[in-house]
Amino acid sequence: MTEKMNQLLETIKKDIIFMANEVEDAIYKSLKALKKQDKKIAQDVIKGDKKIDKQEVDIENQILALLALQQPVAVDLRFIVGALKMNNDLERIGDHATNIAEIAIELSGEPYLKALEDIPKMGKISRGMLHDAVLSFINGDSDLASDVIARDNEVDNLYYTVRDEVVALLRDHKDKIKQGVFLISVARDLERVADLATNLCEDVVFMKEARIIRHGFDKESK
Repeated sequence: MTEKMNQLLETIKKDIIFMANEVEDAIYKSLKALKKQDKKIAQDVIKGDKKIDKQEVDIENQILALLALQQPVAVDLRFIVGALKMNNDLERIGDHATNIAEIAIELSGEPYLKALEDIPKMGKISRGMLHDAVLSFINGDSDLASDVIARDNEVDNLYYTVRDEVVALLRDHKDKIKQGVFLISVARDLERVADLATNLCEDVVFMKEARIIRHGFDKESK
C-alpha cells in the first residue's frame, strides 16, 4: 500500500466514524424530542440533517476519487466497497431520525394514547446496535458485528408489539387515528434503523473476512 493510499483510506475511515456519531446523536435527540414533545430539539435534528447529507456526498466523492486515481485491489478494494455502502446506509439512518423529529413536532402538545414504553426501548436497542456496528467497523471486529446482527430480531418483535397495541387502542379512540399512524411510523423508522445497523455489520464481515452474509448467504467471495 502506498503512503498516499494509506492516508486516503484513513481519512475516509475517520469521516465515516464522525458521520456515524452525528447520526447516532440525531436518533437520540429525535427520540428525546418525541418523549418530551420538545419542538426545539426536533427542529435541531431536522436542521442537522443537511450536515449529514453533505458528509455523505463528501465521503462518496473521496471514495470515487480514490477509485479513479489509486486503483486499489484485494483488502483495500473490499474496504472501499464496504465504506461506500456504509456511507449510504448512515445517511438513510439520518433520514429516519428526521422522520421521527418531524412526527415529534406534529404530536407536540397532544396527550399520547399510552405512555411511550416500547418505542423508547426500540430506540435504545437500535441506537446500541448502531453504536456497536461502528465499533466493529473501527476495530475490524467481525464477532461484534455478528452479535449486533443477532439483536435485530428483538427490534422486529418490538415493532410488531407496538403496531398491534396501537391498533387495539384505536378501536376505542377513533379520534386518535392520526396519532396512531404516526406512532406506528416511528416504530417502523426504528425497525429500519436496526436493519441498517445490521447492514453496516454485514459490510464489516465482508471487509474483514471477504464473506457475503446478507440475505442468508454465507460464502467465500472469489
